Amino acid sequence: MTQSRSPWRFALLLAAVTACAMPVASLPAKASVYDVNIVTALRLTGPQRAKAQAIISEMRSQRGRVFRRYGINPNARPNIGKLQRASSELLAIGARERAALSRVLTANQLRAYDGLMSQVRARVIRAAS
Repeated sequence: MTQSRSPWRFALLLAAVTACAMPVASLPAKASVYDVNIVTALRLTGPQRAKAQAIISEMRSQRGRVFRRYGINPNARPNIGKLQRASSELLAIGARERAALSRVLTANQLRAYDGLMSQVRARVIRAAS
């Protein structure tokens, strides 16, 4: 007796092999309470997108170094004490990010960016409580 070959069986096998072969760097990282997708939320144009992504990437790197220096785990519940100790550096990074983005974004997009940052702050405070 021959076993029938289901096209679904092949599709599932192909999906499993593709998932295992995909490089880890291309898998999406788990979002933390500090994350927000600025590029998508602000509906940036092509030229804006490239410039904003470069700015955001640099600031995220700087923020990551500060988090490591103060022992802040971005995937854990926010520790207000550690965040307060790092606050001057984090506020400076935020100010530099906003200043750099203000040269790329329109006035409406900059207001929307400020709203997003306000939402992130509120989310961090709620998560810490």
